[in-house]
Amino acid sequence: MFETLEVGKRIKGGEFSKLELPLRQNLLAAQFELAERDYPVIIVIAGLDGAGKGSLVHRLNEWMDPRGIQTNTFWEHSDEEESRPFFWRFWRRLPARGQIGIFLGSWYTAPAQALLEGHIDTAEFALRCKQIETFEHTLVDDGAVIIKIWLHVSKETQRLQLEGKAPDKQQNPRVSDHPYELVGKYEQTLEVCEQLILGTDSSHSPWQLIESEDRNYRDITAGQIMLDAMTAKSPTPAQTMVQNGQRATDIGAQPTVLDTVDLSLTMERDRYKEQLSKYQARLQDLAWVAYRRKRSVVAVFEGWDAAGKGSAIRRVTGAIDPRLYRLVQFAAPTDEELAHHYLWRFWRHIERDGRCTFFDRSWYGRVLVERVEGYATADEWQRAYAEINQFEQQLVEHGSIVVKFWIHISKNEQIKRFEAREKEAHKRHKITEDDWRNREKWHEYAQAIDQMVSRTSTSHAPWTLVSGDDKPHARIQILKTFCKTMKRALED
Repeated sequence: MFETLEVGKRIKGGEFSKLELPLRQNLLAAQFELAERDYPVIIVIAGLDGAGKGSLVHRLNEWMDPRGIQTNTFWEHSDEEESRPFFWRFWRRLPARGQIGIFLGSWYTAPAQALLEGHIDTAEFALRCKQIETFEHTLVDDGAVIIKIWLHVSKETQRLQLEGKAPDKQQNPRVSDHPYELVGKYEQTLEVCEQLILGTDSSHSPWQLIESEDRNYRDITAGQIMLDAMTAKSPTPAQTMVQNGQRATDIGAQPTVLDTVDLSLTMERDRYKEQLSKYQARLQDLAWVAYRRKRSVVAVFEGWDAAGKGSAIRRVTGAIDPRLYRLVQFAAPTDEELAHHYLWRFWRHIERDGRCTFFDRSWYGRVLVERVEGYATADEWQRAYAEINQFEQQLVEHGSIVVKFWIHISKNEQIKRFEAREKEAHKRHKITEDDWRNREKWHEYAQAIDQMVSRTSTSHAPWTLVSGDDKPHARIQILKTFCKTMKRALED
């Protein structure tokens, strides 16, 4: 889930100065507008220690009028709090209508720490998450705007921050008397964080994940998230809207998770034939083992137009007895499908235990093409992340093995394949006007993919990003990953 939050997003000092002033002005205008409204804004700042949560809160208080902001911390619990139900301490600190309340440390802190330290089990933790979701839903139903921001830093950055050695070290002193208490627990903490986010992510109060290696990027991004949420509820004057086709605080192009894919990887023909035979034979055996053990497989193949999904799928299905799999392809939904929830058309194709279902395009269309092309509303595609995670969680809990591939290619390689398809009569049907048109929105799709991976690459259903400029390499990477995932699952 957190792989897209370590790709090097940053804003240089000069650019930050240009972005800060209009953002600050717009936030202040939104705050003054809020004062006339009958609902509060609740901001939860959470994330890893060393990610700069305190520094961000300090910046927000500088940018806006602190007289209309109440910052709440919960470092120590009093006897008064401990003698009452858990949520009492938070109810009494909620901001009044027209006010902003920042929670630095919140209803999320105690359950996460309890699970991390082994004081509660996963079942109790799931119950706590459900209670949190109900609490937030109650507030939203009453009109509150809830903004939940999660700050992430790498393991090395966290270590340097806790030791006070980071070059971008925050100046705020730590309150804890045990600044190194998290050393050695980074991976375990991430597992708990993932469970927490998945258990409490919803359309009425979604999580916003921010890479926090660079404080400038962190602060501008968090500020813009706040501004978007506040103006969506109650639009402020024109200065907060689009200016010259861009946001006043447009941070420009930033690296995405796709930039981490090495597209230079290739495989020689002889090596490819050898590896193809090896992994197809292995996959054939694993498919029969899964059949005998009643373990179904659900595989998702997504990627850019002309990325080679079809040829990759053929190498997978070519290794499996046709009686053991079903390949399902999707295009635009039919009238019957549109009459149902969008997940209906995928649920109905899931094969029985022991068999494989291969999806050539999938439910991820809701957060990709439907999002970018405007076929789904903002509320529909934003809540789809939680719906998709719940859907895949149910598959895994039933015993299914879920495998997800995004095949990435460069824009140059795509245009070569488009032109080749137009020249070859037997491939001409593969190229459409939509394919050419979609190239014009490459950046929008890349941003959607980046967010899709960060929100839906979970420990139980992770994404595999495939280097696809060289088709032989891509096919072997997919087959190898398929075998590795199935072998690990069948050994559990």
